Amino acid sequence: MIRFLPFILVPVLIIAGLGFWRFTVSKQNTDSLPEASSTVQDAGPVEVPKILPQATVEDRVKSLEDTMAKIVPQVNSLKPSGTLTSSTGALDSRITSLESAVTDLKTRIAALEKTAPAPATSSQSIIYIPIGSTSGPWTNSNWELLNEYEISLNPDNYPGYSNMNLEVNYRMVDPTGTGSIRLYNVTDASVVSSQLDTSATSFKLYTTNTFKLASGQKTYKLQIKSTNDRQIYIQSARIKVSF
Repeated sequence: MIRFLPFILVPVLIIAGLGFWRFTVSKQNTDSLPEASSTVQDAGPVEVPKILPQATVEDRVKSLEDTMAKIVPQVNSLKPSGTLTSSTGALDSRITSLESAVTDLKTRIAALEKTAPAPATSSQSIIYIPIGSTSGPWTNSNWELLNEYEISLNPDNYPGYSNMNLEVNYRMVDPTGTGSIRLYNVTDASVVSSQLDTSATSFKLYTTNTFKLASGQKTYKLQIKSTNDRQIYIQSARIKVSF
């Protein structure tokens, strides 16, 4: 029995040694795991540079957007010096030209408002068309056309009118003379109204007989004359349109 004892003890010792060795190795591995984990945690996350080939399309686009966000304000803040200075003179010239054109337009509008005929409506029975309001004086023994009393009219603008009259408020300076006034169609070179005559030295409104205008757009002026070249003053003149 004793003779077989070594053969029994040797396998037992080998098995026991292997078990102890496995236990020791396992414990060492277990003890070393926290240290490795702590090392990794202490190192922190590693960020992949955006310039690396592994960077995604989204990362590259985001990088470009950030760069543009910085560049655009700088570009917008740039102010051209030479260009702005050189264009200031031309801009001022254009503004001056526009202001001049506006002033000229206002002058023309004022002139049109002075002589523009009032539009007729069905509810009106009488309307008055002003011709002018220049006073004078004028002296001529022959018929003279007054450019100060001129108007362009078209009877089609007054549909349904029955007749017209010329009304003039005027006077003579010297009662020894007679002043005469009438309406003249410059376009057709024809007399339109009857003749008004006065020797009064105070202003008074005189009215011609009724008349009708020739069809179409025509230009009309006042015609005046005075005996003995006496002076005539006209306060106002207008055409009375009756419906």
